[in-house]
Amino acid sequence: MVKLDENLFQCEICKLHYENKTDAGKCQEWCSQHNSCNLEITFRSIEASRSRRTLS
Repeated sequence: MVKLDENLFQCEICKLHYENKTDAGKCQEWCSQHNSCNLEITFRSIEASRSRRTLS
């Protein structure tokens, strides 16, 4: 997990962005253990949030 800004963190494996360190850490841990993404975790990503707003 990489801290890009005060409130921006990125999973180093799947490259998704999160507003908090906890979610980014969970994403990084899942990705490294399972070589996949977890929908419950990625749902909280910034990219997923933007997609939901676009579809509304």
